[in-house]
Amino acid sequence: MSGIGGIGANRYNYNQYRTQNDQQKHMRNASSGKKINQASDGAAEMAIAKKLANTAKGLEVGRQNLQAGRSALYIADGGMDGINDYMQRMRELSIRANNGLMGDDERQAIQDETDQLKAGINDASRQAQYNEKSLLTEDGSVTLLTSNEPATMEVNTAAVDAASLGITDSVTKLDNFDLDSIDKAMDKLSTARSIAGAQTNAVDHTINYNNITAENTTASQSRLEDADIAEEMIAVNKNKTLTTAQIMMQKRQEEDEQTKNAALFA
Repeated sequence: MSGIGGIGANRYNYNQYRTQNDQQKHMRNASSGKKINQASDGAAEMAIAKKLANTAKGLEVGRQNLQAGRSALYIADGGMDGINDYMQRMRELSIRANNGLMGDDERQAIQDETDQLKAGINDASRQAQYNEKSLLTEDGSVTLLTSNEPATMEVNTAAVDAASLGITDSVTKLDNFDLDSIDKAMDKLSTARSIAGAQTNAVDHTINYNNITAENTTASQSRLEDADIAEEMIAVNKNKTLTTAQIMMQKRQEEDEQTKNAALFA
């Protein structure tokens, strides 16, 4: 009889061990809010969740890169807007300067203002910078890493200082303002602004795409990892009840065994 009792005790101990392990797992899930806290909870699911987390983080960094690119484009557009104002005023002065009824003093005043406008164009192009990167002094591009693939986007820089636009001293000389060259310079500036505007729209589109993709990726990760707290608490309470019942049953069996043994030796 003692052998049977030993087997029964081992069975109860094993059941209690399983119940306690299950209890600890559900309590861990409830406290962490996740149903996968270690590899034993689901090795494949954990690997997938980690990969999704890395993808989401990469998209977030890509979004930050794109936002920096958008800020640079905003700065460049603001600089070109100021240059356009200078150019517009220069064009007005060139038309006035070609008026044969103007006196020497007035023409000289126009020349002085034109020289100041040229200096303003150069200042505006030099001051258009993002993190010390010049945006309007040379033609080129900046590469932005936008996600994990790696995917990239190019942000162009344009040279729109006076010399690059073709606004030289010969174009704005006192005795013969070159209106045609000024118009060509304004066309070149307008083209550069159009390109910058198109790139800004492209950057905004990519930012929106990153946001949506990151949100969906994070949602997929959550579906794999996140625990249903209500279900976990139900399981915790169920295991508490089961543990209590197992203890009572084991105690009852021990009492029965003691009673049987006492009867044998009575």
